This record gives sequence, C-alpha cells and structure tokens, in this order.
Amino acid sequence: MKKQLLAVSCSLLVGASASAAPLTGFYQTIDDETKNPKSIVALYECEGKLCGRIVALYDSGGAEISETLNNPVRVAEKVTGSPKMAGLDIIWNMKWDEKDAEYSDGKIMDPKKGSVYSSVIWQDKKDASKLNVRGKIGPFGRTQVWNVMEVKELPADLQKLDTGKWEVNIIK
Repeated sequence: MKKQLLAVSCSLLVGASASAAPLTGFYQTIDDETKNPKSIVALYECEGKLCGRIVALYDSGGAEISETLNNPVRVAEKVTGSPKMAGLDIIWNMKWDEKDAEYSDGKIMDPKKGSVYSSVIWQDKKDASKLNVRGKIGPFGRTQVWNVMEVKELPADLQKLDTGKWEVNIIK
C-alpha cells in the first residue's frame, strides 16, 4: 500500500511539473548600454498565459542586488501612479505558440519610459540558458537577451516566492 501511495504521489508531482507553462522561472535582465545586470524578473503563469514581474533590482554598477520585493525603493516615475519598480508587472497576456515554441500576442512595458509594446519571447536555440525578449511596434523593435537564474542564485528573501498565487496587476 505504501509503495502504491508513493508511486501515485511521484506521478502527480511529475505531472504537475510537466504542466507548468514553458519558460516560467527567474531571469536576470541585462542593461542594453552598460551590459551590466539590471534586474531579476519572475516569469509566471497568470490566467493560462505568461506574465512577468520585477522581483529585484541591481545597483547602478550591476554588482549586487540593491532592492527586492520586500524592500522596494526606486519608483517607475513614467508609469501611471508612480509604482515601485520592484513588484511591477512588466509582461502580461503572453500566449504560448507550440508550433513556433514562443510566447506572443502579449505586452511588455519599459518601466523607465512607461511605454508598452507588443512582445515575443523565446528560448535561445543555441544556448538554453538564454531567453530572447523582444518588444516591438509593428516590424520594428529591440531584442534583449535575459539569463536563466537558478532559485539558489536569488537573494534569500526571494527563494521561497510562490508565484502560483500571484495575480497580474497591469498598470497602463
């Protein structure tokens, strides 16, 4: 009986992890100009789609994390309501396209400018530790490369985040 219960429990765990949305997890963003780490974004499932929230920010030199969800400081001044940047949802409504192995049809916000763009997100085909994130207006846009982060690389106060209970908060 114990062996059967263990087998059922293990298969449920495997099934649950397999049903998680592709590409969910934590990513380190890189500043386009300085090439230094800029923030950590959690990509999470929301209403059957993909969303992304800033969970930490690096100092200006990109050497260490200066703030997290638990101690937000910097303000997104050009975003309606001037919310704190740590805790801000910057990606929402991304739909998985199995055929193209990418998320599309959603939005991404540049928190410095307060601008919202169409977006496409896909895993780099040559390096699975990289994620390509493209914001665009029509055919024109810019692609950033984000680095996959392991939970153990996160600050201690972020290692036990339960993104499964998050609800997207879109500020326009």
